[in-house]
Amino acid sequence: MFDRFPTPHEIKGMELRSFEESQRAALKLPEHTGLCGYDVPTPYGRFGVMASAFGVSMVFFPGYGEFEVEDRMRRYQATAWASWGQTQAIGAGIELMEYLIRERTRFETPVDVSFCTPFAQSIYRALTGVPYGETVTYAELARLAGHPGKARAVGSVLRWNPCPIFVPSHRVLPASGEIGGWSGRPGWKEELLGIEGIIPRASADAN
Repeated sequence: MFDRFPTPHEIKGMELRSFEESQRAALKLPEHTGLCGYDVPTPYGRFGVMASAFGVSMVFFPGYGEFEVEDRMRRYQATAWASWGQTQAIGAGIELMEYLIRERTRFETPVDVSFCTPFAQSIYRALTGVPYGETVTYAELARLAGHPGKARAVGSVLRWNPCPIFVPSHRVLPASGEIGGWSGRPGWKEELLGIEGIIPRASADAN
């Protein structure tokens, strides 16, 4: 479905465009929102990572299938496969692998969710500013994004987060301190919180 992720040796031999070169190339064409996708191997299984020339745009958890990919791309009217997203897709894949083995606490590849609504973009942008190992409530995230009082709308937006982990919706918890829902597969929110050393209040009380 996605391209095989290159080995470190193969990456060294690749002539990858710089971010600036990729963006200039993409802007010359009407399909500048096209995405490049890779199947990224990790200790937790294979993730799907898609990126445009402007940043990582979509992440799929292990076990994803063709229907899930097509459904999300159709929802956001995204186009595959654009070679000018290669640099960002490879960079995001490397960072994802490093994050999952606890060797990275901050992503450097930018996030591109320009295909989302302005409201959703404002929420995702605010959420990327929540540091590794910290959490916010839905109400706090609404305030950070400049939409106080819209915690319920924030929850709806997070359910459709196309780029989990890089847009860290796992760091958003209900005010009760429980796990709450999220956009990824069951069990992954707890797993990601554990990687970051976060123990939700309800889980701590249970121990």
